[in-house]
Amino acid sequence: MPNSPENLIISTQSGTQTWRMNFGPVNALRPDFLNQIKRALQSAEAAPEISAIVLSSQLRIFSAGGDAAWMGSVLNERGPDALVNEFNEAMDLFRDVCLSLRRSPLLIVAALNGHTLAGGLELAAACDVRFAADDERLQIGVPEMDLFGVLPSGGGGTQFIARLMGPSRALQFILDAKPVSAKQAYDAGLIDRLCPPDTLLADAEKFARDVAKKAGRIGISAAKKSIFGGSELPLEYAMSLDHAVHWDAMRRGNFRSGAIDFVKRFG
Repeated sequence: MPNSPENLIISTQSGTQTWRMNFGPVNALRPDFLNQIKRALQSAEAAPEISAIVLSSQLRIFSAGGDAAWMGSVLNERGPDALVNEFNEAMDLFRDVCLSLRRSPLLIVAALNGHTLAGGLELAAACDVRFAADDERLQIGVPEMDLFGVLPSGGGGTQFIARLMGPSRALQFILDAKPVSAKQAYDAGLIDRLCPPDTLLADAEKFARDVAKKAGRIGISAAKKSIFGGSELPLEYAMSLDHAVHWDAMRRGNFRSGAIDFVKRFG
């Protein structure tokens, strides 16, 4: 059932929300739209029955990143210095949104139904899992180095992309600044699953609902903390983090009932 403003169409089913970005023509990530995404995440996290979110697009493109029209209006009205300052503030907001997605206790699944470029890829890379339409026309890339001579780091893209692809391959991808196909992105580790275009959203929603049903918010949050947090620590400390998170999930979650059922079935 829809329950949202038209720029971000939100529906809810079985513990999972689906967000369809609808900020035409290219889902540009301007500050007001980023704030809308941020508020939607806060609202979902405040609803205990929600465990997962699928982020996709109502348009033929997932997102092309920055908003040239917004940048142009700031430049024309207030000059280049104001543009630099406002762009920097917008990047702080974008970074906050991307970190909030990664640190959320909810599972965040990106379903890339169309071109995913620049900040659009940074947004997708900040999600936990990425599905993409297996369509040779779909382009995925970060053209910032070619367009502006700068890194795609507004939302922390260099860091998220490097963690997905590995440092050497990510460096080549970012410096080359050429988009790749969904299949190439899958082969490089940027995409986790390719789906037929007609079933992409349904496949992503089913995955999210299945995980929400099996793991719930406690299990999802524990897995994210252990895997994402532990990957940034030395092994010994990562193992300690894993133990602490695992114990907390056992204490607060459904471990007792699950263990009793396991013993009855197999003991």
